[in-house]
Amino acid sequence: MRSLNLLLSGLMLFAALPATTNYMLDGYGFGSGGTANSTTSNYALEGISGELGGQTSTTVTYNAKPGFTETVQANVPKIASFDNGSGAFYNKLHFVLDEQGNPSDALYAVSISTDNFASNVNYVKSDLTVGSSLTLTDYQTYTAWGGATGSNIIGLLPNTTYYLRAKATQGKYTESGYGPILSATTANPSLSFSVTTSSISMGSLIAGSVVNSPSTIDVTFATNASSGGDVYINGKNAGLLSASSSSTITSATGDLSVLSRGFGAKVTTTGSTSGSFSSVSPYNGASNNVGVTDTIIRRIMTATGPVVGGTGSVQIKAKSASSDPAATDYTETVTVLASASF
Repeated sequence: MRSLNLLLSGLMLFAALPATTNYMLDGYGFGSGGTANSTTSNYALEGISGELGGQTSTTVTYNAKPGFTETVQANVPKIASFDNGSGAFYNKLHFVLDEQGNPSDALYAVSISTDNFASNVNYVKSDLTVGSSLTLTDYQTYTAWGGATGSNIIGLLPNTTYYLRAKATQGKYTESGYGPILSATTANPSLSFSVTTSSISMGSLIAGSVVNSPSTIDVTFATNASSGGDVYINGKNAGLLSASSSSTITSATGDLSVLSRGFGAKVTTTGSTSGSFSSVSPYNGASNNVGVTDTIIRRIMTATGPVVGGTGSVQIKAKSASSDPAATDYTETVTVLASASF
């Protein structure tokens, strides 16, 4: 019996993978069906079988995932800026989004943390407060988040560092990953106030004449309080009191040029480096108009918001009548104080 040995040989051919000097495709995928936009009342699914399902390719700066779904994702947005208003914000922080080329109908979610997202992960809600849940209404357009002007995240803790990041979506199956993280720190609430004049001598009071104090009560005022603050004044004796003659030149509001007698205060100047700091009625009158300095604490200057470098000067004016007994001990103790509205 003869045996026949048949040697079969063959050649297997592999197509070269597409490549350039910068990029190379490391595999082919051949789809074999799938599902397009399968939906229920709560969920939607789009998928394809046969695609490469490898792990995410990652570097320190970037990551890339294979497959069809990744190709339709929105561009990953950035936080363009995140700050505390030049050091003034103690309960809020300001941020501006960078769309990174997404269309105008793209929606963005903003996540915030106090430990760089290690365990504390919260979200900026649609009303700009912070909450632990992320709902559909918290995804907002670039315009709703303030556009190029940005928005303030409110209700934050003072003297705390916060971390911020954002992600985008533009329809079903398009939500991106979170973008780069920026941090900013809230300030401590602050109020700075000083009075530099401690004693004023009015000199001799001439009956029927308005006498101005030769020096002023000078104050400085600064606060980062969101609602500003106020400077107040009051007088211990409600006028110039002479203990030796048991007589008082009573403090009054009005024009001392017209009144027969009186004693009061007038704000002569106010200013600030930034913010608004001004005098209030009746202490902002012209000429010899004064405001009363009685035992009631009354507002004399005000700031409607945060103010830096606030200054003000207060002049004391008095007028005696011929019926006022002569004495050398007419005195008054004036108190100037301040508060801020945080």
